[in-house]
Amino acid sequence: MKKRNIVLNIPHASINGVFDPKFGGWPSNQYFVNNCLNKWTDWYTDFLFAPLSGQKDVSTVVFPYSRFVCDAERLENDPLEEKGQGIIYKEFDFHKRNPMNEKQIKETMRLWEQHQKNLKKHIKSPDTVLIDCHSFPSDLYNCDICIGHNDDWSYNEKIVNGIVKIFKSRGYTVEINKPYYNSITPQMPFPYTSIMIEVNKRVYMNEKLKMDKVGWNIKKNI
Repeated sequence: MKKRNIVLNIPHASINGVFDPKFGGWPSNQYFVNNCLNKWTDWYTDFLFAPLSGQKDVSTVVFPYSRFVCDAERLENDPLEEKGQGIIYKEFDFHKRNPMNEKQIKETMRLWEQHQKNLKKHIKSPDTVLIDCHSFPSDLYNCDICIGHNDDWSYNEKIVNGIVKIFKSRGYTVEINKPYYNSITPQMPFPYTSIMIEVNKRVYMNEKLKMDKVGWNIKKNI
């Protein structure tokens, strides 16, 4: 089997910095914490995909701050900027972030820039498979696993079908591009494969108690 360089992108596992005035800060009321921060943090994804880490041909890039500080997945001039949810969220579910001055905005944008640089550093060749690692709330969609891909040069049908087969063989229900689609693709001077794996939180954690339950290893089948 062809040797591949695997890069794990884990952008939404942290809650660091959410209430830090250095980054503007968000309201600390219970509704925001429960229905925004807790619900949309990809809890334990850094642990969930950990069995892949530490191997010679696997690199892990974990964004150390919350998506509510800076969303490392968003694009420059992202369409969601119109909703206040571009790289720097300004509002979410009717909750507004505290106003940020020019210095705060620049420092926050540097976090995004650094994450992009870190990803690019590990995308070494066309044999790279970038895996975008996420989770989603159980009330959003009923499948266990969502495999997302782009409809462009980064799509590798053989790898997508292989990963779908692996999860189904282990009893998981799988959808492609539902409820989410696309996968992050930092610009490089060569094409490479990028896919997204979204795991229903009910599969691996107790959503109310924020307790993790299980991890897995898919590397040997990629």
